[in-house]
Amino acid sequence: ISEEELRAGMPVWAKDEDVRREFRRMDADGDGVVDAKEMARAWLKSPASVWLRDRGFGEYSQIFDELEVDMDSMVRLTLEDLAKMGVGDEEARHRIIWEIEALRREVKESQGGD
Repeated sequence: ISEEELRAGMPVWAKDEDVRREFRRMDADGDGVVDAKEMARAWLKSPASVWLRDRGFGEYSQIFDELEVDMDSMVRLTLEDLAKMGVGDEEARHRIIWEIEALRREVKESQGGD
């Protein structure tokens, strides 16, 4: 994607300098285009707290931010990990794991897996 395409996908209130900074962060090889590999790498390093909030677990997003949990490490979490991190509600831990497992399936399917 180009910087203009990234801009189109960002919230209207995002400042131009934020869009440029995000684009530079994603464009690892500096060629002015963010390819699929660079997008995947950027996604893996993005904060898991945003994903968590989007799925209705906002009350736990601060824990994930404080522990600097990114998407790459989040997809490896277990019920035990969540308990150790401070997600005290057992039902919430199970629901979060269910969402993580759904994400794993989605990623696998997008990569052409069965």
